[in-house]
Formats: sequence, C-alpha cells, structure tokens
Amino acid sequence: MTETSFPHRTLSLCIGLALASPIQAATDEEVAALQQQVKEIQHRYEQQNAVLRAMAVKIQQLEQESKPRSVKVGGNTPPQPGTSAEQGEPQATTQQAQTEGEVVKEAPASRSAEAVYREQHTLFDRKFTIEPGLSYSHSDRRDLFLNGFLALDAIFLGDLSLDRIKADTWTFDLTGRYSYSDRLQFDVNVPYLYRDSSFSTVGAGFATNSVAEDDVSNGDLGDISFGAFYRLFQEQGSRPDTVVSLRVKAPTGKDPYGIKFVTVSDSGDNLTIPTELPTGNGVWSITPGISFIKTTDPAILFANLSYTYHFERSFSDISTDPETHTSADVDLGDSFAIGAGFAFALNENLSASMSYSHRITRETSIKQRGQSEVSVNGSDASAGLLNFGLSYGLADNLTMSASVGIGITPDAPDVTVSVRFPYNF
Repeated sequence: MTETSFPHRTLSLCIGLALASPIQAATDEEVAALQQQVKEIQHRYEQQNAVLRAMAVKIQQLEQESKPRSVKVGGNTPPQPGTSAEQGEPQATTQQAQTEGEVVKEAPASRSAEAVYREQHTLFDRKFTIEPGLSYSHSDRRDLFLNGFLALDAIFLGDLSLDRIKADTWTFDLTGRYSYSDRLQFDVNVPYLYRDSSFSTVGAGFATNSVAEDDVSNGDLGDISFGAFYRLFQEQGSRPDTVVSLRVKAPTGKDPYGIKFVTVSDSGDNLTIPTELPTGNGVWSITPGISFIKTTDPAILFANLSYTYHFERSFSDISTDPETHTSADVDLGDSFAIGAGFAFALNENLSASMSYSHRITRETSIKQRGQSEVSVNGSDASAGLLNFGLSYGLADNLTMSASVGIGITPDAPDVTVSVRFPYNF
C-alpha cells in the first residue's frame, strides 16, 4: 500500500506546480504594468506643477507691473509707510528679482506720508507744487510800568500804569516749488499780512478806573523769500534722509523803522500808539539750515537746525517822534532755531504730527551818525512753540494740512493756527 501511494503523491505535486506557474507569471506582468502607469502619472503631475508655478510667477509679475512707480530693488530709496511684505508680495519673487537685478515695481508713498515729508523736510519727487496758505496768530501782552521812586523802602511815589497790547495777524501766502532733480529743489514764498492791534492803558493820573484804548490796523505785502534745498543723503538703513537748505529774505514789506507814534487824545498823555504797523523786518537776511527725517514704521521722526543772519542796513529815519528825524545804521539781532517732532501716517490719506520749535534772537543794535553803537534793551527774545498738525489727502494731487501752535514762552505768540493746500503737478 505504501508503494502504490508514493507515485500517486508525486504525480499530484507535479500537476500542482504546473498549474501554479502560469498564475505567478501573469501576476508579475500586471505589477510591472501598474508600476509603469504610476511612473507616467507622476511625470504628468510634475509637468503640471511646473506649469502652475510658471503661471503663478507670471501673474505676480503682471500684478507688480500694474503699479505706477518703479524702483531698483536694493537701491537707496527709503521705505515708505505702508509698503512691506505684508501687502502680499511673495518673498521668493522679490529675492529672485534681487538676484537677477531686475527692475520691479513698488507701491507709491501714501499721500499722508508725502504731506509729512513736505511740511517737515522737503519733497523732491514732485516736479512742481503750488501751495496757498492762510495763518492766524494772536498774542496778548500786559506790562506794568513804574515811573517814580521808592520811599522808605516800602512806599512807591510816582506814576503807575498797566499797559495791554492785543495783536492779531492774518497772513496769506503763496508758495511755489520746483524740483530740478531728485536732489535739488527751489521755492519762492510771497506773503501778504493784515495786522490788527489794540492798545490800552490803565492807571493814568493815579486813577485805577481810567482806561484809554485805541486800535491800529493795516495790511501790506510782507517779506518775499527764496529758498534752495539739496539732498545730501537719501534714507538708507540707520542713516536718515538729510537735506541742507539756504533761504534768502528780501525787505519787501513795510519796515518798523521811522514809524511815528501819536498820543491818544483821551488818555491824558499816557497812551501813545503807532500810526501804522510793520509787515516786514526791513533788512536782508540769509538762513542756512539742515533737516533730518527718518522713517521708523509706523512713525516718521524729523529734526531741523537753522541760523538766520541779518545784514546791517542804513535808514534815513528811525525816530518815533513826529517832530524828529534820526538816521542810523540798524543791525537786527541774529537768531538760532531748532525743532524736532514725530508724525504718524494713520492711513493712506490721514497723518498726525506733533513737534516743538524754539527760536533764540539776540539783541538789536543801533548806531546813530557820530555816536557809538548801542543795544536796544528788550529786543532779544526766546520763543518756544508746541505744534500739533493734521494732514488729509483730498485728492491724488491735493492735500489739506492744518496745524495749531501753542506758545510756551512769553516771547512766543499765544496761539497760531494755519491751513495750507499744496497742489502737485
């Protein structure tokens, strides 16, 4: 029985192997075919991805070319508020353009940022600008005058008067600016002044209830000035935008020398007032200066320094007495000014600023014919002003800039208000 079963098992094994061999061969062919299909699908997928990336780069280039302002990537143009990678420009595209040295487009500076540059510094990318402006200043002065002597170190004997001067000045000026290049700019300013002053005195003849008052008002052309600005350095990295300037002012307004004073009839000879008010300094002056501006998003920092030199001038009459004419040389005191502040571009059209400016003026000296030079007491001044500003873009080429100044020192005006409308061509 054992001998007959062994051949039977051997035959069964041979038949099973013969049947299994075609099934195994068919499975290997299917695997190879499937692998080939996978490779073809992967190849097509990579080709489609390459096409999609190329289309994305093309779309980004078209979007950048649609912006109106072009700069060289990596150049010296300072970054303007509101232009950064957060606006959706891909970093990879920018790096590629920097590597290849291509010219790409940058969004223009906001009108609010331009207003800050124009007011506190200067702006060179506008070919021509017309800027009408209107400003108002008010000052109120009270002075106590004693004419007598002190008896027994406690009792004053003599005349005592309390004088008060209220001055209001309206100034309409027109400024024209021309940019010869991105570094050189010229301007001219033509002002017209209207002044209204009220003079009053109390205490004439020891009568504390006696008040004498009178007003004087007139308007005339002010001192015309011409300015030139040159950009030394453009803002780059930690270095601020630096501009030097030179301004020349001509004595085209009514000078204050030789204006006669008259006595008010009902003042008891205690109040004298000028017959007219000056609208200019009466002398030529030159003012060199330097200004700095630095963008630290979202703020813009600025500072400026200037020195004003007045040229000596001869006048045929400087006396205030209607019956007297006195010729003399007048050397108006020079002045030094410093200012600093900051501004915020709140959005595309609106910006706000705050600054402080201070001007120190030396005493004026007068030299009459045949006499030595003498200084005019009380002609020196130290005027500090705290300013608050607001600028709003009314249109693409028109901006409104308004400011309010508060006098910090007694020599400064109590309050100043101004509004300007620069129009860019």
